[in-house]
Amino acid sequence: MSKLNKLEIGTKNGDKFLFPEFILKRHLACFGSSGSGKTVASKVIIEELAINGIPIIAFDLQGDVSSLGQLADYEKVKAEGISKGKIDNFKNNVEVVIWTPLIDNGIPICLNPLRFNEIHDLNSIDKRRYIGSTAQNITNVLGFDIEKNDGQVVSAILEITFLYADKENIALQNFKSVSNLIADPPAKITDSLDEIASKGLLSKLIKRINLLCLSSKTLLFENGTPASIDILLGKDRKNEKTRLSVIYLNSLQTSEEKEFFIASIVQSLYTWMMKNTENKNENGLECALFIDEIAPYIPPVKKTACKNSLEMLFRQGRKYGVSSIIATQSPGDIDYKAIGQFSNFLIVSLNTKQDIAKVKNRLEANSQKKANEIIRSIPALEPGEFFFISPDAYDEVIKIKVRWLLTDHIIIKENDISSLTC
Repeated sequence: MSKLNKLEIGTKNGDKFLFPEFILKRHLACFGSSGSGKTVASKVIIEELAINGIPIIAFDLQGDVSSLGQLADYEKVKAEGISKGKIDNFKNNVEVVIWTPLIDNGIPICLNPLRFNEIHDLNSIDKRRYIGSTAQNITNVLGFDIEKNDGQVVSAILEITFLYADKENIALQNFKSVSNLIADPPAKITDSLDEIASKGLLSKLIKRINLLCLSSKTLLFENGTPASIDILLGKDRKNEKTRLSVIYLNSLQTSEEKEFFIASIVQSLYTWMMKNTENKNENGLECALFIDEIAPYIPPVKKTACKNSLEMLFRQGRKYGVSSIIATQSPGDIDYKAIGQFSNFLIVSLNTKQDIAKVKNRLEANSQKKANEIIRSIPALEPGEFFFISPDAYDEVIKIKVRWLLTDHIIIKENDISSLTC
């Protein structure tokens, strides 16, 4: 794609407003209170990216992102300024695929975090980082708190075991093979394990791994198409349509499972990005990642299973044309270092002093003369109205009215997913 591509997100003073695609290489965050239209605005950007040939991976945590797979009735939206050609463009050129962990509605998808053969081409630092993140992710899904001592030790045990298996070219077929390796460790890692872990903790870890193999959680690793970034981005086939992959995390029951899935996909995307550096587009985007209501996954203090992977992607993605788009109703509840990697912001209605304070510096830096006026008007913004901050493209903060969606904006329940799946 060329950096000249324009995304139509709404109107400015009644005129059509388009912004250049290339600015999204430096990511975009949408801040707005519940009901302000932040998710709609984010979905408009996703629609525009897809129409312009940029594949997207979107996590659906509440069921409303999946409705991107349900085209709006033209007769109902034409009065809102949506043309038939625009809807037909999305219909004919975009393929929305809804992936469903644990359940068979939609297209089932599973994870295999033990495929270390896929990281052989990475340098030693990136390989070590990948294995360390995988160990943390699995520690979390096993029910150990990675911020407490036992969780840290378990993560170290798994990392030592995985590094050994990778170095010795031992294929870990499943978690039972991990359990067996820890229960009867080879001499090369026995001393390392004995130095950090008590027999009691090793026994507890082995039992939890074995229980994982017998519980319904095993469906996370066995039920459906093995997750692959090439598949999620539609790089595995010659279909000319742009793939918009929605991962329906509403089917997962616990926060640990959701963190595990997000961490695994983001980590795989980071690895895919590093392995495909020779194909990066200097001017435009290769793909985009979207997470709505991201606050629980990158909090300012707590270390979640997916926080490190998200921070790495935010930090490195811009160099490789991998855009991150996030939204939250609580900008005060996300890590300031992570959001420091974002240059573009949509500020929708915010009501608390704490949340407004979090965007004050951004507004002052881009609109010194009108900053106080803008800050005072934020709580009064109507749904669908927002201030757009993009220092790479505009010298001032711009007030925009978001366009109408080409797709329905409704909650999709599990039983309804199959009707949206080709």
